[in-house]
Amino acid sequence: MSPTLISPSVLIVGAGPVGSVLALTLLKNGINVRIVDKEGPQVGQKGLGIQPRTLEMHRFLGTLPDILSIAKKMPICTLYKLPGGTEPLRTFELDPYEEPTPDTPYLNLTMLGQHRQQSILHRHLEKHGCKVEFFSELRSFEQFDGHVLATLATKDSNGKDILEIIKVSYLVGTDGAHSTVRKALGLTFLGDVRDDVNMVVGDIEIHGGLDHKSWHNWGEISSKSVQLVPSEVDDNVFTFIISGKEIDHAKTASGRDELVKTIASITDRKDIEFGKLIWISNYRPSIRMVNKFGDGRVFVAGDAAHVHSPAGGQGTNSGVQDSFNLGWKLALVLKGFSPPSLLDTYTEERLPVIAAMLNKSTLLLNQYFRDGKDWKRGKEFKQLGVNYRGSSALVDETVDLTKDKIQLDPYGITLNGVIHAGDRAPEAPGLQVLHSGESSTAAASLFDLFKPDHHTVLIFGPVSNGEEIASELSTYPKNLFKTVLIFPALTTSESEQSASGTQPSGVDLVLRDSNGHAYRAYSSLLGSCNIVIVRPDGVVGAIVRGVAGLRRYVNGVFATVK
Repeated sequence: MSPTLISPSVLIVGAGPVGSVLALTLLKNGINVRIVDKEGPQVGQKGLGIQPRTLEMHRFLGTLPDILSIAKKMPICTLYKLPGGTEPLRTFELDPYEEPTPDTPYLNLTMLGQHRQQSILHRHLEKHGCKVEFFSELRSFEQFDGHVLATLATKDSNGKDILEIIKVSYLVGTDGAHSTVRKALGLTFLGDVRDDVNMVVGDIEIHGGLDHKSWHNWGEISSKSVQLVPSEVDDNVFTFIISGKEIDHAKTASGRDELVKTIASITDRKDIEFGKLIWISNYRPSIRMVNKFGDGRVFVAGDAAHVHSPAGGQGTNSGVQDSFNLGWKLALVLKGFSPPSLLDTYTEERLPVIAAMLNKSTLLLNQYFRDGKDWKRGKEFKQLGVNYRGSSALVDETVDLTKDKIQLDPYGITLNGVIHAGDRAPEAPGLQVLHSGESSTAAASLFDLFKPDHHTVLIFGPVSNGEEIASELSTYPKNLFKTVLIFPALTTSESEQSASGTQPSGVDLVLRDSNGHAYRAYSSLLGSCNIVIVRPDGVVGAIVRGVAGLRRYVNGVFATVK
């Protein structure tokens, strides 16, 4: 029996992309949330790069079409000769284009300002009846055995505090590097500030003198340099990044006039027409992370849990992946389908990933400021190789996941194309629907099936295998699992019989891999272990031979809900 839920069940503090992704994940699981932010809507581009793995997450959440409708690809970088500042010295690609493949349809960095990402997510929250409460500040909270009491503060028309105490089951801080939630929990935030790296960053309007097609660069990073990056829409807004030992950073960041003087001095350009200064910051990167991602009924995610340099474009991407990992687990626990111990795997899975990310992004930062050359990013920064192979919540009957050579790098690329539990589940398009509960005959893809509110059980095998697995899962609430039987492209007598006959008992969906993409993407698993359980976050939770392995995984994730 499901427990009686407190409403709202979760209070989310911080309404940027990290908090908004968590809220949307929970809402899609039927969990009521309240999301507050002590500031108003975010201003400025900031974390504008969306990595391929995050694009996949948006696909699962249903937000990707809105993202892609205004996002753009990374522009070509142009370095100009000095003096003069108008003639290109060379051009280069910061993120060279890669041709997408059937199993990885999103391989290239996409640019979209964080304020526009946030706006899209907020519109989707409102579709679920959830509206962000801006200018609402968390003042304090207190944990109890079964709930959290949180004190919120807003202002009346006279600027006087209005205090409200609310009762929730869980509280999550996505409230940035100066997180109130993290500090109140007493989590360590070890690391340091890079005093040797200083940048002036922000957004400014430019009404003439520069095109919107290039990432414009002048100067040398070792002495003085400026970058002007156009936004993804033609709104005359450019992001500026000014750095170098010869720069007076404090003076440059003091206001618009000093900023424009510095840019003009470095670029040797008098023809650039500057407009309104939108925001500016004198920035030194901090490189820090928590010792754990939560305590009791309170958790942290995103910058509240880890901060780092902008090198590699990992910040917001890592934060939303925190949220996507935590969201489905919170939902299962709140519904009574999983024990609270499942939430321990949030720290267990994300901590090694973030530690690896901090190391990699710091090495990239050091390379850039040491050599002063373009940042040569490795493929790992696309985050497609991020994995949780060390997690206790996985089952893999093809290999011993405790072996160091299998775990390798939690931020790495899949070894030799072999998939293991804990890895990203590949896409496979062009699947023909043979039978479904909706009697659909349209083509399908695996990414259309992966959603944040259920596990997807892929069965590469005979009808009898599918029916056995479906029967085992039939005693669980139906919406927890979607069972999918996949036949190969080359038809057999059994698949032909299935295509013309009745749907296998208990199986939700029967597909034919018409183009062979599914059997190629999961080719390393098609021996005796031909059952793949994909978690709600698009991660392979288990690779098993049959019912016994299935039970091991289900018993590890779910409570006794039969």
